[in-house]
Amino acid sequence: MGSEIRRMFLGKGFWMGLAVAMAGIVFGAAYPKIEGLLYTGKFVNMEAEALQSQTMIFLLPLAAVLPWSDSFLLERQGGFLKSALPRTGRRVYVESKVFTVALGGFLAVFLAGTLMFFIYFAVFFPLEEQGRFPWNSVWELTEILLRCGMLGGIISTFGGICGALTGSVYLAFGLPFVSYYFCVILRDRYFENALWLYPPQWIEGSAKWGADSMGLWLFLLVFLGLVMVVHGGILYDRVSEI
Repeated sequence: MGSEIRRMFLGKGFWMGLAVAMAGIVFGAAYPKIEGLLYTGKFVNMEAEALQSQTMIFLLPLAAVLPWSDSFLLERQGGFLKSALPRTGRRVYVESKVFTVALGGFLAVFLAGTLMFFIYFAVFFPLEEQGRFPWNSVWELTEILLRCGMLGGIISTFGGICGALTGSVYLAFGLPFVSYYFCVILRDRYFENALWLYPPQWIEGSAKWGADSMGLWLFLLVFLGLVMVVHGGILYDRVSEI
C-alpha cells in the first residue's frame, strides 16, 4: 500500500487535483475591502464560506477524481498489472487500490483547504483586530473541511467504479461530475426535502441531522464505506480476468 500511495503522490493527477481544489477556494472566497482592521477570525470565516461557495461546489468533483480514479485503467493499459499482480496478489492489490483511490480524493480537497488556511492566516490575520484566537471558528472550519474531504473520497471512489465498469478514462472523470450535478438538480427542482440527495448540504451541515450533526457524519461514513466495498468487488472481478 505504501508504494501505491507514493505513486499517487508522484503522479501529476494528484497535484492537479490539489490545484483545482485550491482554485475553488481562492475564487470562491469573498475578499474584504481593507478600510480598517478586520474583525477577529475573519480569515477563518472567509475560508469556511469559500468551501461552501458555488465555485468550490462546482470544482470539487473534478478535484476529487483527478488524483487516482483512473489509475487502474492506466495500469491495465500500460501493462503494469501483469507484472504487479504476481508479486502482490489480487487481494492485496485491490485493497491497496480501493484505499488509495478514496485517500486521493480526500487528501486533494483536505490538503488544499489546509494550505489555504495557512495562506489566509499569513495574509489576513495581521490585519485583524487583536483578540483571542478564534478556536471555535477553526473547529467549525475543520468540520466543514473534513466533510469536503469525505465527499471528495466518495466522488473519487465512484470515479474508480465508473472507470472499472466502462474501461474509459473519460467516463471515470465525467460520470461522477454528471451524477453529482444530477443530484443537485433533482433536489433543487423536484425533491426539496431530500437532504440526503444534496451534496452542498453535506458540506454545509446546517440542516437537522441529529445531535452535533452525528447523522450527517454517519451518513457520509456509510456512503464512503459502501462505495469502497462496491469498488473493491468490481476491481477484484476485473483483475481476475488478467
